[in-house]
Amino acid sequence: MHLAVVYVIVFLSSYVVGSIPFSWIVTKLVTGKNLREEGSGNVGGRNVYRATQSKKWMWVAGLLDVSRSVVAVAVPFIVSEILYFQYHPEYTSVLANFFPFDTHLSFCLTIAGLGAILGHNWPLYLLSSGGKGITVVLASMLVANPIIIVFWIVLWPIVITIVGYSSIAYIVVTALCGVSALFLPEAMLMPWAKSNLAIGILLLSISLIMLSRQRDNFRKIKSGEAKKMKIWKALGGKKKMSEEILK
Repeated sequence: MHLAVVYVIVFLSSYVVGSIPFSWIVTKLVTGKNLREEGSGNVGGRNVYRATQSKKWMWVAGLLDVSRSVVAVAVPFIVSEILYFQYHPEYTSVLANFFPFDTHLSFCLTIAGLGAILGHNWPLYLLSSGGKGITVVLASMLVANPIIIVFWIVLWPIVITIVGYSSIAYIVVTALCGVSALFLPEAMLMPWAKSNLAIGILLLSISLIMLSRQRDNFRKIKSGEAKKMKIWKALGGKKKMSEEILK
């Protein structure tokens, strides 16, 4: 089997699994409503809260979406390694002289992540736009390199303080994590993903895809409809953290 065929199979598998719209399903089962017709129309956890007025169902939908995204990224990647890559050790990247830890297996992880984010944003089963991608960001970091999640947690409060708008902060932080991944030392790379380049491309590509879904948010920011998140007031107890996160 040609390597390109493996990549196509991994991409399609990740896309199909990543398309499962758990937020839409939870809302439909709980309220009978079509999440695409409620609140922002976004198929994501925050809109589940708007539709159900329940933080419990928001968290259930969010956890299901993250779990689905982990499966969408990890399973095709792991199966390709077991069934194909371990039998073809001769496959090393043409860029190996410039990026010593680069392998085709690591780029298979990138392909899986891109399939998952596209499935999440444009799910096959809804035949319309879906979520904005934050669950796939978390899943991709968890699978590719959990250490990057620490960077994300440290960077997010700083960026949200400067930017104010959560939709923009998520994109900026993801892009910064992608850049940071390019410079991770060998000791901080996972045994199954030893390519800085593959991880960096994955996160930077996800940030660009997320950016492409922000037209409505940019319109709201420009018109003054969007509300800034006051994270430090929430931490100080002057505002409820849950209400700030849901902005």
